[in-house]
Amino acid sequence: MSEAQRSALNALLFRTGDQSRDIVLVLATNRPGDLDSAVTDRIDEVIEFPLPGEEERLKLLKLYLNKYLCDDNNGSKGGFFLKKQPQKIAIKDLSEDVFREAATKTEGFSGREIAKLMASVQAAVYGRPDCILDAQLFREIVDYKVVEHHQRLKLAAEGGQPCQI
Repeated sequence: MSEAQRSALNALLFRTGDQSRDIVLVLATNRPGDLDSAVTDRIDEVIEFPLPGEEERLKLLKLYLNKYLCDDNNGSKGGFFLKKQPQKIAIKDLSEDVFREAATKTEGFSGREIAKLMASVQAAVYGRPDCILDAQLFREIVDYKVVEHHQRLKLAAEGGQPCQI
């Protein structure tokens, strides 16, 4: 822990040592195991928000498709500063079944992982000369991200130990 982190933790612990009617502290993390025990000791209530279910993942996939690939600026930030606007993305052959298949395959994904998946879809489309998103490319990116997700889970389960070659 760095000196700055230690100072921040000490300030938090000092300010949260007693009950207060004036202060409500809300902590949010997707890594509760990383919280210091002195911090978790001061938590009065815990609310868990589970990972999205299949229907929620389906809605998130469509939401991020619209955000990253269908908006007028295709999700790019700072378009005002760019001299050239990004090429328009064309979407072909993306049916409801393709989205449902992706929602099923992404079991265990967080909302952030789904957003990153769709950002990867956007990047892959921009990597094509025609800027066309079709079902085949979409499935390839989803499959790649699912494998990546499982590799990340395996690495975390192994405690982040380096692989023996």
